Amino acid sequence: MKKFLITLLAVILIIVCGALKNVWAGFVYFALVFSCLISLYWAVILIINYINRFHKQIEKEFNLYIAQKINKSNLTLEDVEKNRKAYLKKFSRSKWKEKSIEIAKIAFCLGLFIGCLILCFTLKVQVHK
Repeated sequence: MKKFLITLLAVILIIVCGALKNVWAGFVYFALVFSCLISLYWAVILIINYINRFHKQIEKEFNLYIAQKINKSNLTLEDVEKNRKAYLKKFSRSKWKEKSIEIAKIAFCLGLFIGCLILCFTLKVQVHK
């Protein structure tokens, strides 16, 4: 809930600064800075979630995967333990789609951050009228 309130606040500030650019052209920079901050914030959140999900909880999810395999077929736990490497490889392949979607989200947020950062330094707005 806290993440979405922070995002909502940042989006409101971006919209307000964008609307106030007619009053003072410098508000464009404020909108870009808020855009940089929110995209960096979400990139960090997504990276932390990725690490927790695919690196720290992998054993827990693998055990669940094995339990489902055993329940759906005539496999026994001994059979699975004998071929643990093969099942771990299958499990890793089944997670590839989820991993690639998460990596794409992270790349999008970082790309947005870099784009806004470049705009902050290259945009030439006439601040004085």
